[in-house]
Amino acid sequence: MLGLLLGFAVIGSVQPVHARPDEGSGDDVGATDSAVREKSRAAFRRGVTQLRAQDWAGARASFEEAWSLVQHPSILLNLGIARLRTDEPVLAEQDLVRFLSEDPGAAPEELVSAREALAEARSKIGTLRVIATPAFARVTVDGTPASVRAPSSEGQGGVAEVRLKAGSHSVLVAAEGFASDERSVDVRPKSDTEVHVALVGKDAARASSDGAPIRTIAGWSLVGVSGVAAVAGGVMALRALSLSSDYGDRGSPSFQNKDVKDEGIAFRTGADIALVTALVAGAGAVLLLLTDIGEPSSVGVARPEAKGPVARVQALPALFRW
Repeated sequence: MLGLLLGFAVIGSVQPVHARPDEGSGDDVGATDSAVREKSRAAFRRGVTQLRAQDWAGARASFEEAWSLVQHPSILLNLGIARLRTDEPVLAEQDLVRFLSEDPGAAPEELVSAREALAEARSKIGTLRVIATPAFARVTVDGTPASVRAPSSEGQGGVAEVRLKAGSHSVLVAAEGFASDERSVDVRPKSDTEVHVALVGKDAARASSDGAPIRTIAGWSLVGVSGVAAVAGGVMALRALSLSSDYGDRGSPSFQNKDVKDEGIAFRTGADIALVTALVAGAGAVLLLLTDIGEPSSVGVARPEAKGPVARVQALPALFRW
């Protein structure tokens, strides 16, 4: 409790890290600065109470308010823990890394807590790397534009790297004069997932899309050919059976008639050919109508690579000074 009270007293001597450009000077500035610090301190104290009650969402909102008023690094440990508990590991990672690098007054136990929380956050995060061609393409991940750096050598695509919570994410790559590419990419925790996207010029994409009706027409045409061949084969097979019966029937005028025999062989051969034609045409129709064989394959390739065990932290102590 003494440490907590001392922590609350610190705010009286702490100055904001980022000075406000519209601040003036003199007593008015001091009064305004003191009022802002007091609001930040009140929000921080409220967040501590909410942390103790495991009201993670409320604590996160309170610490975000405290940070928006006074950017003191000691707020970041609690903010990072609250964000981690509300399933925002990427933001938690940013807060905790900054706390570890910017709070010179952190106690050893606070540093331990921050490192444990950071390990847990990173166990839930993966890196998505999108390599896009052309190099000037724009990359958007889950609706948020990603920074694209220039390729290291000519002919390579631009590269966008984003830290993301493990799971499925929407990636959109677009460029003027090219057809956009949108896909879902699965990002694994503690892994790098690399996706290559080569955009197709709009003219080429239009030509490719025009090929779809042709494929459909050809498929249904083969269905028709298969049906006609099957019917014709059936008719010829029945005729061949009838002639064969007459040829072997002693009471029939066609018994052992050479012309009847030749005609029967012709119908049987025709039936065989029609059956083969029906089977081949049917197989072609199935390939064209029910599969994507022959269509351009997807360019994107995701190669996740695990990088170690997942860290699990059951409880993380909060920081009570500020």
